[in-house]
Amino acid sequence: MSITEEDDFLDRLKALWEYQAAEAELEQMERSLKNTETRKKLIRQQQLFQNNQQHLKQLEQESVIANNKMMEISAQADALKKQMEQKDAEISESAEYDLEDLFLEDVREIIKECEGIKSAIEMNKRKLVDIMHKLEKSETDIKETLVKMSHAKKAFDQLKAAHSLELEAGKGDLEKVRANVAKAAKSVDKELMEKYKEIKQHRPNPVAYFKNKRCQGCNMELPSGVLQDMKAGDKIVLCENCGRILYAAED
Repeated sequence: MSITEEDDFLDRLKALWEYQAAEAELEQMERSLKNTETRKKLIRQQQLFQNNQQHLKQLEQESVIANNKMMEISAQADALKKQMEQKDAEISESAEYDLEDLFLEDVREIIKECEGIKSAIEMNKRKLVDIMHKLEKSETDIKETLVKMSHAKKAFDQLKAAHSLELEAGKGDLEKVRANVAKAAKSVDKELMEKYKEIKQHRPNPVAYFKNKRCQGCNMELPSGVLQDMKAGDKIVLCENCGRILYAAED
């Protein structure tokens, strides 16, 4: 950096210092407007609505799966019914034969198959009842979730309107502070501003006051040579610990 006059360099540092103060005031005001109790409630209400929305989606997916399962079991029940009808037909047909023409093992096998089919039918009935209960509960949960979502949406809209009023009320003061920042920026040396923005990507308040041999940004005591470099007024002096631009008044 080629600035030879100490007073001129100090004036430029002072302009950067004043710009930082104006920018800090703006950031503080923006944070205050963003962190009102109304906005915090608004965010919580939005999260509540989104959680209910996700829960509703899950319930609907579970309902679809249950319906599909019920259709599958119903199809199995129809197939078992047909098997039972076939066995009934076999039994009716065997009733026409003389007893000596029937083999005992065949009769036992038919009975065993009928009992197996009957057991499967009973099991399917229990599964269907269980799924129907789940579907009824799911339907109740869906209705309750929709009511909760409706209430959450209503509360969200009310809070959003209230927060908009808060933002509108602070708009005038916010514009004044923004104007101050823009005005202060015009007085800052281009090279200093570039360095300031570079440091701000990693550190808040890129300019730190130098007092009692300490950087007030990180409170680190610095070598005496730092003060000599600052007095020379011919280059930007950075804190060797935190990397902030050091600034001190002329005295």
